[in-house]
Amino acid sequence: MKMKKFALRGLLILAIVVALCMFFSGTVRTLTTPKVRFAQAKNGKFEQEIELKGKVVFPESEEIRVPVPEDLSLTITQVKAAAGDQVKAGAVLLKARVTDAEKTLETLKKDYDTAQKELRSLEKKNGEIRLTRNEEIWQEAWLEEEKARENERSAWVALRVSLLRENLEMQGETLPEGAGEESRNAYQAWQTAGEALKRAEDRLKAMERYAIPEETWTSLRQMEEYREKLQKTEEQMTAVQVLSQTAETIPAPHAGYVIEVKVEKGATADGDTVLARMTPDGVAPVIRLDLTGIKQSVNQGTTVIVDSDSWGGASTKVVSTGLDSEGHPYADAAITEDVRYALGSVSNMMKGDIKARLVTKSQEATCLVPAAAVRGSGDSRYVLVGETESSAFGGSRMIAKKMSVTVLAESGSTVSVAEDLTWQKVLYMEDRALTEGGPVMQYTGESGASK
Repeated sequence: MKMKKFALRGLLILAIVVALCMFFSGTVRTLTTPKVRFAQAKNGKFEQEIELKGKVVFPESEEIRVPVPEDLSLTITQVKAAAGDQVKAGAVLLKARVTDAEKTLETLKKDYDTAQKELRSLEKKNGEIRLTRNEEIWQEAWLEEEKARENERSAWVALRVSLLRENLEMQGETLPEGAGEESRNAYQAWQTAGEALKRAEDRLKAMERYAIPEETWTSLRQMEEYREKLQKTEEQMTAVQVLSQTAETIPAPHAGYVIEVKVEKGATADGDTVLARMTPDGVAPVIRLDLTGIKQSVNQGTTVIVDSDSWGGASTKVVSTGLDSEGHPYADAAITEDVRYALGSVSNMMKGDIKARLVTKSQEATCLVPAAAVRGSGDSRYVLVGETESSAFGGSRMIAKKMSVTVLAESGSTVSVAEDLTWQKVLYMEDRALTEGGPVMQYTGESGASK
């Protein structure tokens, strides 16, 4: 009886020891086995945000000038617009006045009165001059020959100027070899003018017997010169008066944006002076983003997020892409109402660089994995996946297995890979280093975790 009790007590102690060993062995295994989470791989289009810098540019521009007659100039009295201003048609950009207008009008008036006085004196002195019909024909021939000679001289000067631009000179009356199209056209114009002069000379020579007496002809030419001077002086006075009224305010020809004001208060300007530049009608400024070093494809319609310190991000779209004068790639993003609300006026945007994020999305769906789950570098990229294996005693455990992947694109949070990992248990966020073939456990409390 005592032996039976002793045996039972021994079996009970053995059971307790075995149970304690099993408990502590499980606890030790739980404490020493790396804990992991399973990454959620999914199929989708890879989306990435790329931080860029941009600036306001004006894709097209037109120059603002004022038609100022020769020998006159304007003095800028007030500058009313600045770069980046959005203006309506007719908005005043500048104010100006004709330089020394009163003094110029006074001088012209004196010249006019003097010419008129001399003409009246000559008309009174030669009031009895009467030309025959043949003398009138000779007069016409003489004037025609004079005009033809002036045209031929002007054509000759234009030809020589054109040749000088090409570092060439006339060889007598022959066009030098290698002359460009402009010079060839100028040469043809000179030849045509020369032929017209020859015809006018021949006509005048044929009418020589009807020539007006020298004294009479001199008087007629003097009177004609005074009449021409009166007409020219009157036109100049009118031009000063008209310009004084029209140049008082220089308006925007249409709605748009002022790109640049090229004159200051007190500056002088003539008809060739560019006063300002603005956008053509219907053309808006854009934010030009520098794409140097960006490998992703950027197309029209790509989303751009413009960052603002005060209002967060404003969304817009790429409207065009291209290469700048130095061959650098760029993308132009539209300046929408949201962008203006976030960054302020265009003139405010022009004060410095604009921070933006380019949101690119792949055209085809791929497998997307959290970036923390993809390991390695360069061409040797891989993931560790959990694989269940059976033990010799009927149990099972999970081990880490290395699986190579092909990285298509990656960002700070997501990696696009060519392989389909949606059915794999991709391991990441481990609490300690993992070894290939080593055991792993899922964090307690997560779906499918070991108990």
